[in-house]
Amino acid sequence: MKKILYTVCSANHLAHCKTMLDSFVQYNEGYQVVIGLVDKINGRFGLEDFTPHEIIEVDTMGIPDFGDMSLRYTVIELNCAMKPFVAQYLFSKHIPDILVYLDSDIWVRNSFKPIEEALNENDILLTPHFNTPYPDATLLPHERDLLRSGVYNAGFMALRNTDTTRDFLKWWASHMQTECYYNFAEGMGVDQIWLNLAPVLFARTGIFTHPGANVAYWNLHERKLSLQENTITVNDVWPLLFLHISGYRFSEPTILSRHQNRFQLSELPVITSLLTAYRETVIQNGYEKFNQLTCAFSRPVKKSTGLMKTVNGWLKPFGIRITDL
Repeated sequence: MKKILYTVCSANHLAHCKTMLDSFVQYNEGYQVVIGLVDKINGRFGLEDFTPHEIIEVDTMGIPDFGDMSLRYTVIELNCAMKPFVAQYLFSKHIPDILVYLDSDIWVRNSFKPIEEALNENDILLTPHFNTPYPDATLLPHERDLLRSGVYNAGFMALRNTDTTRDFLKWWASHMQTECYYNFAEGMGVDQIWLNLAPVLFARTGIFTHPGANVAYWNLHERKLSLQENTITVNDVWPLLFLHISGYRFSEPTILSRHQNRFQLSELPVITSLLTAYRETVIQNGYEKFNQLTCAFSRPVKKSTGLMKTVNGWLKPFGIRITDL
């Protein structure tokens, strides 16, 4: 069985990206690993730093109307828009049986065997942000924030090479060409909002509710992490598959996420240890070097506008700023 893991990011997230990819191959053998670089290398770093992972500049993939998209979208919008196009490219060029996508700010802590097994019964796998209601509607994030920005988290996706999957990617990509904006008033939450429709429109779309998958600040109300015999477990039963580190600032390492107020990191010892180790690893992988790099593509953002402040206010509970990436 041929298996590929891929991600997309711009050069300034490559330290996070390398950390994610290295953690994945530590627990998962037999995968080819590909970075879809939404940027240009231009001699700014060496590819040998990422061996054996492969870096492919997305503007070399023959993506339709890429030039127009690079002028239309901000950096984070363009990164989000590239996900289905890079998947299409990899299915066409490498013909994998399984294709897994992970965001660059994820840290893998266990085998993806449960995900591979779930793909035996599904063509498309998505993870919801949470599986149970929030206990307090006054704290951030709110459930309505997820209704607005997307029920399923687009930081993870697993696909089988089937006609249904190809139809899904074609449909998703068609929307990404012109409708991958942060514009909640128009019902657009970049790539993620469209996933709400996937289980309705495409048969064999599975909702992967494993408590160890995509653990993040948005679902800690239902997932308690503990250490048992050198294995991190969720709710004392499930192995932690991967942690999604969203809204965590290296400059404020004692704060879980700047976009939530449900939890204090000081009350979460296992996550505190994980974030400390994660931060150290990303720094070792060149954070200071890569973080300062600017993207060769995308529309510039004017930070001083009132609209910018309004949009970032909308995005705050979800852990995103449109100046991110």
